[in-house]
Amino acid sequence: MADFLRELICPAAELPVADVCLVGLPLDFGTVLEGGRGGAAHAPNAIRSELRRYHKTYNLEHNTDLRRLRIADAGNLPLRAARHTDNHETIAIELARLLAQYPRVVVLGGSHDGTYSTVRGLHAATGGQPLGGINLDAHADVKDRPGLLSSGTPFGNLLREGLVAGAGFTEIGLHSNLNMQADIDFLHQHQAHIVRLAQVQSDGMSGHMGRALARATAAGPAFVSFDIDCCAQAYAPGVSAPSADGLTPCQATEAAWLAGGAAGVRLFEVMELNPLFDRDQQTARLAATVVAAYLTGVAAATGR
Repeated sequence: MADFLRELICPAAELPVADVCLVGLPLDFGTVLEGGRGGAAHAPNAIRSELRRYHKTYNLEHNTDLRRLRIADAGNLPLRAARHTDNHETIAIELARLLAQYPRVVVLGGSHDGTYSTVRGLHAATGGQPLGGINLDAHADVKDRPGLLSSGTPFGNLLREGLVAGAGFTEIGLHSNLNMQADIDFLHQHQAHIVRLAQVQSDGMSGHMGRALARATAAGPAFVSFDIDCCAQAYAPGVSAPSADGLTPCQATEAAWLAGGAAGVRLFEVMELNPLFDRDQQTARLAATVVAAYLTGVAAATGR
């Protein structure tokens, strides 16, 4: 019997039917466009390394056995085109293909602009209706930059284009000093929901995440995007845009576990890990722990 998660992960070519498929987004140009630190393109391999190194197939906290979970790995997408928009088209096309084949896809990223196209892939694969979703992040990422696909614009673009329904979209963990009033006004105009970092710190993650998931999945398939910079720099130094305040690992893994248990969440992402600035793989290990928590939620919910 398999004791380590690495024993469950098989190349997608060998596992055409699975519960979850992993895919990497070696992308960081969108972060550089925002003046951020390059290096997130190395995130997928760093997360895989930590996921394979440490994590077991039994979860003590939830008394959940993951050994019957089937996990495919589609590798990293070939995002080497000279034009940034061409790489985004590759993301949208490949995510639509993977989501048509597998019930759930976990994205290992990568700059957050990639979410604009992973969600476009989900939209294409699920009938073209406006989607619900959650962004766990220090930043709202709704800037209005016409024609620019940067890490600060994905959710603004998705809401403006009608691919995401504001009433089914929640931003969780926004920091008090890292968002402009125009961004918050924009979210209110689109009837999106905001859960400030201080609210999570005061109330806990469970209730806020549960309500956000209910809204996101009410109309059908949904996504959860986890920007690792929503965690405090003490826990996550290796990110593109670190912040002194933020979520704890306990809050992060609770959110991921709840997302895994929600049947409608077909796309789960961990974004903006930057291994070039990590310390003893600390942030990569946290990102892998978040992925493992999501997989545990899937296993518990499906009875695997």
